[in-house]
Order: sequence, then structure tokens, then C-alpha cells
Amino acid sequence: MFCYSISAGFNDIILNMKKIIIPLFLLVAASAIVFYAVNYEKELPDAGEITVHFIDVGQGDAILIDSGMTEILIDGGDKSSGIADYLTDYVDGNLEVIVATHAHADHIGGLIYVLRSFDVGQIWYDGYEASSQTFKDFISAVQSENAEVHIARRCDIISTGDLTLLVLNPDSTSDDLNNNSIVLSFSYGTVGFLFAGDAEHEAEASMLLSSPVPDIEILKVGHHGSRTASSAEFLSALTPEVAIYMAKTGNSYGHPHQEALDALLNVGAQIYGTDTCGTIVITTNGETYQIETEKPYDSITAIP
Repeated sequence: MFCYSISAGFNDIILNMKKIIIPLFLLVAASAIVFYAVNYEKELPDAGEITVHFIDVGQGDAILIDSGMTEILIDGGDKSSGIADYLTDYVDGNLEVIVATHAHADHIGGLIYVLRSFDVGQIWYDGYEASSQTFKDFISAVQSENAEVHIARRCDIISTGDLTLLVLNPDSTSDDLNNNSIVLSFSYGTVGFLFAGDAEHEAEASMLLSSPVPDIEILKVGHHGSRTASSAEFLSALTPEVAIYMAKTGNSYGHPHQEALDALLNVGAQIYGTDTCGTIVITTNGETYQIETEKPYDSITAIP
């Protein structure tokens, strides 16, 4: 089924410049470690720009797309993430869209407090009815919100203001929570993003079979950089220039796994992680983009 329309132009886009802009420097002995560490709090996008915040919530996901007056939140970390406080600096009035990619607590826990703190226009989730108390609390908060509630399916369009996202996964509801993750494609001008939730190899294969996946610039890596995601076939189709995994320093899962890092390096992606970089913000005008990190950035290279 060929449903991919809003991002069809990705495959023909080749940007003419290296897109990582690194304006600060630190010289250590004879080697240079170059990084971009910026205080970006309360900075709103300039006219014609958007910002995408990969928010450091520890072992979890929370991503904010902000075009100035329109905001979309994808996941919210766990209940202790503090995501609602983070959003107060960026959300102007209502929060237009919330997407809960799947029912795991490290993705929906923080959304409970977001729903209590903001008026929300649209809520999208995968349709799975989990038995956990966190999921029950999330659904209770959803039901208390005067919002449009949607169950996301492949080829659905999420649209608000000047922002449009395409749902690539799931095709149907299953009890495999990770592979049931909502996967979203988003383009702003010629700059393409893919937000993979916790989708693993099974979901990646399903997306490859169902419709062309976009050739993108920025990938939110699936399942926190686990070896169960980021297959060579999926990454070869996406060809990301930048890959961002979201994980906690010293987490008990060992994320990111070296197998996933190697797969990302093999397609030429420059890798960032919230465990080492803190919150990561990408600003784009639709032609080029720049990356700002809360902590000094040191590039990840292959381990022999």
C-alpha cells in the first residue's frame, strides 16, 4: 500500500552543506573536542523556523515540535520526568497535539501531568488497552480532557496549524507494545524527521513492506538504541544524517547497545544521545538545520 505522500520528495533531496553547525570549541592537549552547548530556555523559533526538542527525561522519550504558536508533544517520559514544567516555557496557550506512541510507562507516565496542566486539542494513541496502573491513569486523564481522541493507524495524517505528520506504524493493534509503537514521519521544507518510538525489527520490516519509507535527515532512534531495533535494512532505506537515541546514563538495560550504534555508524549517521548530551534541540528553516546540546557533545565512533 503506497500511502506516503507528504514526504515523497525526500528521496530527491541532497543538501549542499554539512548540516551540523558547531560554534563553540574546547582545545584539550593536541586534540580538539568541539561542541555546541547552548542555554536555549525560553527561546522561541524565529519566523519561518521550527524547533524540535529531544528532551532529557532519563530512560524515556519526550519530543516537542514547536513552530512558535503551534506545538506537538510526542510522549512524555515517566511520571517523574518533569515534562509539564519543561513545556511551560514553550507552549503558548493550548497544546495542540499529544501523541502517546505506546503504553509503556516511560512514554506515557509524564503525559498524565501534561493533560492535567494544559488544554489539549488532539490526543493520538495506539489503541492498546494495557492493564498497568500508569495506563489506567493516562486513560482517565484523557477522558477528563475535552479533546479529540484518535487511534493511530498507518497512513493517518496528524495535522494542526502548519505542522503535518504521517503515521507509518502500527498497521493494527497487537499485544507487542514495542512493535505497536506509533512511528511518525515529519518534514519541514526539505528537512525530514522520523520518530520511531520503541519500534523494533518486526515493525521496521512491516513498514518497509507496506510503503516507501522516507529518506530523512534526522532519526529518533527506535527503542532507546536497543539491539532489537535499527536493522540494517531499515536504516539503509532511511539514510539518516543524524541519529538521536534517548536513554538514561547507566540505565539497567545497557542502552544504547553497540550493535545499534554500529548499524547507525555504518549508514554514516552522526549519533547523539540524551544520556551524554542532555536535552538536544534541532532548529530548522526548512533548508538547513543546526543542533544545540545541553551538555558538551563528543562524537560516537566505532569500537574495533
